[in-house]
Amino acid sequence: MTKRGRRILEATLALAVLVAVAWPFVSDGILSILLLVEVTNPLAPGPLNRVTHAPVRQAVTFPGGGREMVATLYRPSRAGPEAGVILVHGVNDTGKDDERIIWLADLLARSGFTVLTPDFLGFKSLTLRTSDVEELVASIQYLADRSRDLASGQVGLIGFSYGAGPTIIAASDRRVRDRVRFVVSFGGYYDLLNVITFVTTGYYEFGDVRGRTVPNEYSRWIFLRYNLELIPSARDREILKEIAEAKTRNPAVEAGPLAATLGPEGQATYELLTNRDPARVPSLVQALSPDIREQIRFLSPSRVIGDFRGRLFVVHSDPDDFLPKTESLRLAAALGSQGNVHLALLRAFDHVRPDFPKLRLDTFFRVYVPECRKMFWLVFDLVRQRRQAPWT
Repeated sequence: MTKRGRRILEATLALAVLVAVAWPFVSDGILSILLLVEVTNPLAPGPLNRVTHAPVRQAVTFPGGGREMVATLYRPSRAGPEAGVILVHGVNDTGKDDERIIWLADLLARSGFTVLTPDFLGFKSLTLRTSDVEELVASIQYLADRSRDLASGQVGLIGFSYGAGPTIIAASDRRVRDRVRFVVSFGGYYDLLNVITFVTTGYYEFGDVRGRTVPNEYSRWIFLRYNLELIPSARDREILKEIAEAKTRNPAVEAGPLAATLGPEGQATYELLTNRDPARVPSLVQALSPDIREQIRFLSPSRVIGDFRGRLFVVHSDPDDFLPKTESLRLAAALGSQGNVHLALLRAFDHVRPDFPKLRLDTFFRVYVPECRKMFWLVFDLVRQRRQAPWT
């Protein structure tokens, strides 16, 4: 072989090696762009639908939380083991059959994830319960054990809003924490005491970030509605439910006469929910029943965040009327020393729902360019979690 031929061969081999090394990054970048286009127009068929096959759906059951759990498994149409992810539907009465959950599960499966969407009874009944954590742990065990579907024995979890708290707590559980590759907390929280302060008084703070906003009246009363089961007195539960339902329909309705009929437990709860002074929140919480205080402690990720072992994606809309961004800043700071956190504060979302303005020349440069840049790196990082050695 001539000297020139050897150089051509060497250059060809070097180019082939470069393409082999770079191609996974390039293909994941293309996939991330397609996903980003889908997110800007949610629930509508997008480009990913046109270039991929629909996933295979399967109804599955498995034991968890003292019952037989019902779930849907979405598997990519192509054969072979994939990465696994559990999609946690959050607090809504449609559960895994919510159209947004189905849409997102479909996108993730088209992207190469095997997706499990269980029904969580606490979330479906609009409450937060300790049993939700047990059901989440069982879901992790079930999906991680499906070796024929997964490339490794590790899975990821994606939780939204109030559902993100129990998701992090379950992922930090000693029984399964080494089987969790990543968690996405979208619009979640760090400590329920801080959440109660924000929901009732509008006050938030973390480090140099602090402020006060007009409390969202709907959030205040829906928060009560989510947690009525914690009130020991059945009579107080009924009265508070009536108040919460009336207030969510019309925040201006006068609830004083009905609240006056509450017993001591209900009165303590009502006083906390109608309080406007952040300094009083700790003492008002202390006046609640021991069961409620224990529930607040147990369902706060601050209790277990030190046991978390995977990569944590912390995503929050900025601003957010339902849960303050300072809670996500706290989450990211709690794991910041481990260097395994991806924090993204997004202005193109309304809590956990995409809220892009109408595309115009000014909004393109002011909103679309900066937001899509942040979202691209977020989606790209998430997509890379499918691989054995993801880029971080």
